[in-house]
Amino acid sequence: MAWTMRIERAKPNPLGKDKTGAGYPKLNQLLGEWVDLKNIGDQSVDLSQLHLAHLEFSAGCKPKERPVIYWNGKAGTILGPGQVARIHTGRSSDSHQMDLVDQFGADIHSYAESGSFVLNNDCGDVMSVWWKDREGNLHRDDAAGYDPNPPEGAILTRVGPKLKPVLSYA
Repeated sequence: MAWTMRIERAKPNPLGKDKTGAGYPKLNQLLGEWVDLKNIGDQSVDLSQLHLAHLEFSAGCKPKERPVIYWNGKAGTILGPGQVARIHTGRSSDSHQMDLVDQFGADIHSYAESGSFVLNNDCGDVMSVWWKDREGNLHRDDAAGYDPNPPEGAILTRVGPKLKPVLSYA
């Protein structure tokens, strides 16, 4: 079969205000914006082969034509069959600022190394996983999206092609 990546979960709208009084996102919130990729295949994959993209939108929430790659996997990081890689928007150098809730549920943590939020809450978003062949051509392996205005702090779980909040009645 080989490796196959699937977008399993995401937390596009971390708990709390998106910016501090200084106008910059809080580090723990950047790290709290993430997407989980699961290797549902039967072989390992080097993350350097993978790219994560999302849609950008113009005025009126009209999606732009092509998704934008915002994360490239690090060479030498291997994701085995059944394992999950969590891609955080923030920087690896700030990982010590990560909230406890965002540390669990993944086998590997990787970082987009961004100082600003990436995923779109107002319009929803669609994330997609891509890989390059030997000629350098990109191929989409999977995609999943969520509706506008996901609940603050909610972890969205894959249901068909959509990521949806899972309600708990604890």
